[in-house]
Amino acid sequence: YYRVFQELIRAGTRPETQIEIVTPVITLKKSAIIRRGIELGAPLHLTWSCYQNEDTACGACDSCLLRLRAFAEAGVPDPLPYRRTVSAGQ
Repeated sequence: YYRVFQELIRAGTRPETQIEIVTPVITLKKSAIIRRGIELGAPLHLTWSCYQNEDTACGACDSCLLRLRAFAEAGVPDPLPYRRTVSAGQ
């Protein structure tokens, strides 16, 4: 997907335009990305995964569950509040 998109950019821009898509974390597990983010001091409290368009993450959609599991696997608490709290293993 990213290689095709890179070719689309090359085809749709001037030759002197240098845009490169890089995906440094594409092969990492979500828990490894979280650990790396913590090492780098990334503001994980500003990240969002929930499919719902609400002020608080739902805690029940697939994306929330994957996020909760990844934080559990990383061994760190998720900094986001959730409307519904479920075990990440469920």
